[in-house]
Amino acid sequence: MSAENDVPTMADPSVEYMGALIRRLRESAGMTLADLGRVAGVSQGLLSQIERGLGNPAYLTLLKIAKALDVPVGRFFDTGEEPTDNRVVRADGRRQLQVTDRGLVYELLTPTMNGQLLVLKVRVPAGYSNESVPFGHHRAEECLFVLEGACYFQIGEDGYTLEAGDSITYQGDQPHWFRVIGDAEAVIIATMTPPVF
Repeated sequence: MSAENDVPTMADPSVEYMGALIRRLRESAGMTLADLGRVAGVSQGLLSQIERGLGNPAYLTLLKIAKALDVPVGRFFDTGEEPTDNRVVRADGRRQLQVTDRGLVYELLTPTMNGQLLVLKVRVPAGYSNESVPFGHHRAEECLFVLEGACYFQIGEDGYTLEAGDSITYQGDQPHWFRVIGDAEAVIIATMTPPVF
């Protein structure tokens, strides 16, 4: 199933917000749908659906759109609502983002995505790998702490196996990818400064 082409029959409020934000960013950049589609490598029809709150775009599609608009992809997932407390995030009050085409679940551990520091708790399913589509080319220092499970990380030309309790720190401007090792999910605490998610 290709998540890029999934279109729900009813608009999801979070998708509506994302679509409206993408439209505002596109228009403020002076771009037409055709312009954004060409730069992002995404069909104009899919962009139109996303902007109307009807699309259910794959994470990779959102990465392409974010890059074309020169914004962090996480900006699409921030609802714009200010937290009631700008210092404390309660366990039962964390905002979640589920990337359905990859099976990842992100929990925001910082109050917003708009500060100079972003901390996420990431649940990664067994068998996950982004080797075919590595991250990279963003200016941030990242530190990942493996809370549960085990992962293999490739940072540039160097590979590292990390188990629960281990951490890794690197500059995000070099290609990097990871995969979960074993049959259990991994739980990772991801810290980025400045936020690029």
